[in-house]
Amino acid sequence: MKKTITLFALLLAFSATRSQTRLGVKGGFTLSNLRMTGTVNGETESESGNSAAGFHIGMITDIAAGKNFHIRPELLIVSKGSTIKDVDENGNDVKLKFRPYYLELPVNFLFHKTFPRSGAAIYLGGGPVFSYGIGGKTTVGDTKVDVFNPGGLKRFDLGLGWIFGFDLPNGLTFSLSANTGLLNVYEENPQYNPYDIKMRNSSFGLSIGYLLQ
Repeated sequence: MKKTITLFALLLAFSATRSQTRLGVKGGFTLSNLRMTGTVNGETESESGNSAAGFHIGMITDIAAGKNFHIRPELLIVSKGSTIKDVDENGNDVKLKFRPYYLELPVNFLFHKTFPRSGAAIYLGGGPVFSYGIGGKTTVGDTKVDVFNPGGLKRFDLGLGWIFGFDLPNGLTFSLSANTGLLNVYEENPQYNPYDIKMRNSSFGLSIGYLLQ
């Protein structure tokens, strides 16, 4: 987590040297899921859990790095998760609810087009998303444990994100984004994971923000 904050601080320091840099805040709705693969009776199976609704909130920096080219790093707290239905050894239905919270650093490289007549702009781009788990719970029946305990999720994740949105001249900004996890975030220790289950995060976000003038 310290490395993530340090990287964001370096980006802010870089932005301070630019004449066209704006700071802001954003927040919104997140819909996330876990995509799973595992080996059962020698065969590989894959499925996804039920999506979980959540939120995101944090800071953004918009750096005008060239004509129609912006860099827009963000530092967000994001709630994610998934609900997985399974059957235990006695044939009873079981629900596993994963509800992790992450500190995320998306670094977006954008095509950014401003329309001179209205002052509004549209943008489209993407980039890497660095995530670090900061808390959350896994729920099985009436039992709740730390979602990042052994046998649960790993804290660090790396994803590839994209974003589309538009900025208004009054500072309001709206966006639609997605993040596809590239790493397995489930414990690989055979003691906790005999079926070699692998999980990858995926999420969509709908946001509103404000960039300081």
